Amino acid sequence: METDNYSKILSEFESKASLKQKIFRNTTEVFGLLKTQLSKIAVKLQTDYVVKDPSVEVHFKESGKFEGQLKFSGDMLMVSMHTNVFAFDKTHSIYQTKYIKEDESLSFCGTIYIHNFLADSVKYNRLADEGSLIARILVNKEKHFMVEGEGALDFLYQSMAENVVTEEKLTDIIERSILHCLDSDLLLPPFAEIKEVTLNQKQSMLASGGYPTSKNLGYQFKSEIEQNDNI
Repeated sequence: METDNYSKILSEFESKASLKQKIFRNTTEVFGLLKTQLSKIAVKLQTDYVVKDPSVEVHFKESGKFEGQLKFSGDMLMVSMHTNVFAFDKTHSIYQTKYIKEDESLSFCGTIYIHNFLADSVKYNRLADEGSLIARILVNKEKHFMVEGEGALDFLYQSMAENVVTEEKLTDIIERSILHCLDSDLLLPPFAEIKEVTLNQKQSMLASGGYPTSKNLGYQFKSEIEQNDNI
């Protein structure tokens, strides 16, 4: 005879466990499509530009089932998929939309991240180097999505109800992400901020292929190097 608790477990399996498995499968499918579009863009850029200037490297590679890398000149887009499913904080504005009010299970999402790192950070394995999160794509059980991100990506795809995953939309997200990378230049820090360095710090820099570098900050200031040394 089933107890009330056991019946509740079966109900939760239907409302949560099966739901999350469906969202995981959807997110995996969308992530595969995103990687396909990245590969197509890499081939197109090679055809349209790299033949004109072979010194500009463009290529895409998968670095595992849940990660891919698009290298273009000195920049790299790293796309990755989180294997878990998330709910929004209950104070989030998404709960005020008609779409979610009619079915709260539509608010559960899988997550795909788009990061920007310097290509040399990966090439020389400079583990202290910092990148930046450009966007995250949130996918629900109906394969609707929204994007939180930098620049136009922070408002173009805000409506979960209106946005259904398509190749065209994923391509637009990728192209806008590339443009954001290209618009973010390395900033040279003031000479006085970096002139003092210990021999140990300098040797550590040489071992890792150069000054620890952040896409947003230029190479790190002395205080940041010391902080990394103490981690």
